[in-house]
Amino acid sequence: MERSAKPAWPFPALDIPLSLVERSFDPAAGFKSASAVPGIALPEDLSAAVPSRQAAYLAGRLCAGDALAHAGSAVRHVARDRAGMPLWPAGYCGSITHTGTLAGAVVVSGKSCRGVGLDFEDVGNPDVAAEIAELILTDRDRRTIADNPALDAATATLLVFSLKESLYKAISPFLEADTGFEDAEIVRAEGGRAGLRLRRALGPALPEGLELPGVYTLSDDLVRTLVLLD
Repeated sequence: MERSAKPAWPFPALDIPLSLVERSFDPAAGFKSASAVPGIALPEDLSAAVPSRQAAYLAGRLCAGDALAHAGSAVRHVARDRAGMPLWPAGYCGSITHTGTLAGAVVVSGKSCRGVGLDFEDVGNPDVAAEIAELILTDRDRRTIADNPALDAATATLLVFSLKESLYKAISPFLEADTGFEDAEIVRAEGGRAGLRLRRALGPALPEGLELPGVYTLSDDLVRTLVLLD
């Protein structure tokens, strides 16, 4: 696995500077290459994990370190809290994601926004998308994606799923209530730009009706989404 990666930006432009890094990884490699990466240790709960999970963790942490460096941070290590969530260096917020063979991380200065969420999803079986649709789509979600003729049903469902995953990552430091897919709705999704709205209050910093901007990009095999908490 390469030691460093250059920034990438697959999304429509945003008006704040973000550093995003992606890297491919071999899911069969496990954590055996970690010894060559100073500052990265395999958490105890992943010591017995399958190689693909270990490789994904290493790739994600490498992306996070590179993204921090590109954002200007002198600290490149991303710790974990007791729940396993990333702990970013003071003055920065970020998000890590991975699919079967691709990892990514995004970092932004805490002066630019309060939170950011990044999510990658492999495009899978349309039948699976149909099954999860009932779990994740609100009535407003269905109306919003129906207004976008460029999206087929399976891709639209996966896009909503990914946007809500990114939203959760962006707001998780401020959550003071349990939450699920029904607590947010997609109010727009077209041309690579999206808007999400909270359907109920999830904490003092997350009131009902709060809207969060998002961006997305689609390919034949991957959905990428990013959501900001201003």
